[in-house]
Amino acid sequence: MDYNNRPNVLILMTDQHRADWMTCAGNNTVPTPMIDRVAARGVRFENAYCPYPVCTASRMSLLTGLYAHNTGAINNSDRLDWRYRTVAHHFADHGYLTSLIGKMHFNDAHNHGFASYLSINDWLMYLGPKVEHYANEIANHAIGEGFFNSVFDTGSGFPDVSLLWDGASPWAGNVARWDFSSTASPLDAEDHLDMFVARESVKFMREYRDQPFFLVASFMKPHPPFYPPREWAEQFSPESVDLVEVGDSSQYPRHIQQRIDRTQGMGEKRLRAHKAGYMGNLSFVDYCIGCVLDGLEELGLVEDTIVVYTSDHGEMGGEHGLYQKFCMFEPAVKVPLIVSCPARFPEGRVASALTEYFGLYPTLSELCGLSAPDRTTLVDFEGARETMDAKSFASIVRDPDTQGLDAAFSEHGLRSSIPQYMVRGERFKYVHNDGGSRHELYDLENDPGECINLIDNRDFAAVRADLQERLFAWYDPDSNPYCER
Repeated sequence: MDYNNRPNVLILMTDQHRADWMTCAGNNTVPTPMIDRVAARGVRFENAYCPYPVCTASRMSLLTGLYAHNTGAINNSDRLDWRYRTVAHHFADHGYLTSLIGKMHFNDAHNHGFASYLSINDWLMYLGPKVEHYANEIANHAIGEGFFNSVFDTGSGFPDVSLLWDGASPWAGNVARWDFSSTASPLDAEDHLDMFVARESVKFMREYRDQPFFLVASFMKPHPPFYPPREWAEQFSPESVDLVEVGDSSQYPRHIQQRIDRTQGMGEKRLRAHKAGYMGNLSFVDYCIGCVLDGLEELGLVEDTIVVYTSDHGEMGGEHGLYQKFCMFEPAVKVPLIVSCPARFPEGRVASALTEYFGLYPTLSELCGLSAPDRTTLVDFEGARETMDAKSFASIVRDPDTQGLDAAFSEHGLRSSIPQYMVRGERFKYVHNDGGSRHELYDLENDPGECINLIDNRDFAAVRADLQERLFAWYDPDSNPYCER
């Protein structure tokens, strides 16, 4: 492909957006007209999975094309080894100007292949004395009581560099306590990180429109803090949201039951604030995405730019009595994934193919006419995996009826006493809870809500055995070097 004919790449990435909460997916819980614009112009993947339902692990897998058990970037305080070669390195090596604007969870000063990087720290500098408002939002996490005392949340970029503060947060003891009766942020809409990301992304595209660019516009929302601007908060007040009934949790593993009990023990007021804030956040970030799309159109770049919309993991939203992520249920481990470029690919199509979203690295390389990534590191080092785990799904972008993977895999809690490993086939999902906890087996065709754990049902013993064998062939839990044994 001629250098000047290569398409730009614009990745619009949110945080913690559950895949089924989009109007284009048939769910109007929170209308998403701007994300729907991307779907109308492209291919939406309805069975895309993240490799690890935690921010850092999922994002580092996306950048490297490697599962978290291979990168070692597992928890939100972990840092990706600088020697890994990322998708940014790959595109830069092929003449693209690479830029990252917003959240990515590097936890250090490395740019990992991006020529330019405006981080959360740049936004905090933009805020100036208004940072106090953000510190209060961090402290008043509806279902995270500990944040009030610590005012330390690397998951929300406070601080963005995990070892920035030598000791306790300087904000500890210097924040106000809120009562969760409202989720309205004291910050104006224009001062939120997400609008900062939108503005700076349009500026970048305007300045570098005449050369191929690879731009990641990475938003914070709908991830906490769950305090959207007032206009959006008032659309989803805590008293107006519906809470999901917990249901029978006795069939789930003990560690899941305990988490349900802890979550429900927070009380209805906090749970309502969490869900309402999440909904307002989602509506607001959709608006911000629209600002970037408007800029793309005004600059005349729509036909020359591959636009991707995705998120690093989902959100439970009260299903099974749970909120946030950190588990293998569908709302947490499934992610939205849309690929659009009207001049090159089908429009308004839905692909049912099983997909792992971190395959975007090889997929975008193929779609842009680049050579396939042939190495995973910048320099050789002991313990580094030599071949990429991620598989390209470019053929599905070109023809959404193409068959996808036979199975999708995910993992969580690799450093905990109960690591979790998931394999999802065409119909069934098996979750192996290591450390003596009960395993899980769900028939997603007949039980899409995962309400019936079939793990002890003898009629499905062969299904369980087959999926367990496939899972262990992918990764043997006994080989996990991070586990608390």
